[in-house]
Amino acid sequence: MSNDRRRRYARLLRWYPRSWREDNSRIVLDSLEQHASDQGIARPSIPEAWSLRANGLGERATPGWAAGFAGAALIAFLGATALLLSNAGMLPGAGGVRLLLAVYIGPFAFALAAVVLLHQAGRLSAPAALSTAAGALPAFGFGALTAASWAVAFEEADAGAGRSWFGSSTLVFLILAWSAGTIALIAPVSSMLGKRRSLPLRLVQSIFLAAPVALILGALTLMAPMLGTLGAAVQLVVALRFRSSTKRAAAMHQAVPAAAQPSPPTGAAFLNRWRGAAAYAAALVTLIVGLGCAVFALTGSNWAPMIIDSTHAMNLGLAGGALAAIPVSLAAGMVLTPRFGSVMRWSAILCCVSLTVVAIAQLLGAGHPTQWPLILVAATLMGFALALPFERLVPGARLLRIIVTAVLGLAGAIIGLNLVMMAAFIAPLAAAALLVWLVIRLSGQRRPVPQPVRQ
Repeated sequence: MSNDRRRRYARLLRWYPRSWREDNSRIVLDSLEQHASDQGIARPSIPEAWSLRANGLGERATPGWAAGFAGAALIAFLGATALLLSNAGMLPGAGGVRLLLAVYIGPFAFALAAVVLLHQAGRLSAPAALSTAAGALPAFGFGALTAASWAVAFEEADAGAGRSWFGSSTLVFLILAWSAGTIALIAPVSSMLGKRRSLPLRLVQSIFLAAPVALILGALTLMAPMLGTLGAAVQLVVALRFRSSTKRAAAMHQAVPAAAQPSPPTGAAFLNRWRGAAAYAAALVTLIVGLGCAVFALTGSNWAPMIIDSTHAMNLGLAGGALAAIPVSLAAGMVLTPRFGSVMRWSAILCCVSLTVVAIAQLLGAGHPTQWPLILVAATLMGFALALPFERLVPGARLLRIIVTAVLGLAGAIIGLNLVMMAAFIAPLAAAALLVWLVIRLSGQRRPVPQPVRQ
């Protein structure tokens, strides 16, 4: 019986990674065997077996897993967004694929990455993490069925046909998704409440807190795939930095402490008079011309006789405003380069190219077949302009930084789309802010430094 019990415990320890087993399996196995002999246990109990499985998976779930899940979520959200914004969404079956990516694969991978990060940070025990991950699987599955049933119900209503069982089951799927989400969140909510309360009271409080949180998270999942793209991009950077810090901490335990090197000064970069004057002039040009273009976009059809209609005036005003935003973009790159490095020059150049492309798209006019593709190109370029400065925050090898920055650029296109569409109205505000900053900065540099009084 003892040999059979030991073999059962040994099989359970196979859930742990090989490196852990090589260092700890014999000691842990002897301890489990001794405890079972003292208690008269013939075989591992079900709770004990699942606890060993959960802790084994917890040892395997490194920050690299979190980065992989976050990357998968980001790719899924990007694919759903691309189908939503492009003509590919009109292809047969594209709606179902987009729904699968945006409502099931993307959120589920995002949740798994969050669970791994919380476990690695010590905020979630291994059994609680396994329970949350297992509950998230049916929760997001029923959530996807809810969205699909809603879409089918709308199509059937538009066609005037009778309601199918699937189209009539939206509320049922919603209740099932809410229930599964609540069950999945009980463990993390309970771990945050602490163990001072009794178990029944903590369980009741966890259910009452998890239910509204599950409903809010479900609504966000169904409503905002674009927000998921940005959230997954941030999560990917956090996971990579967590992975890098974990490796660095592990290496410090083995390495001999090195002499501390003086860190470079982190104060604000010096802004010389020529650079400040050029940036001031560029921001002033954008402020004046940008305000004129914004006013023309809104009111040009009322006082300009050559304008056909308000749509024509809006297109011309937006095109002029996008071009007017180029000087302040160059000025911002000029001012930020001494502080953040030459990458700001490339970021400013990409921003200017993006503004030029969107200006061309607006000049083509509403309804032109190439206007929307050009706007998407401009949004992508703006996304890469926003992502480039964050490349230095991504740890790891150069190839990894390039890949992550490329993915972040595609995710940043969501923000870039809003920026290029509203560039004519955003540019004057940005120019005014830059002017105020330059005035404060330059006046501070001209203030004389007090000299010490000699005795």
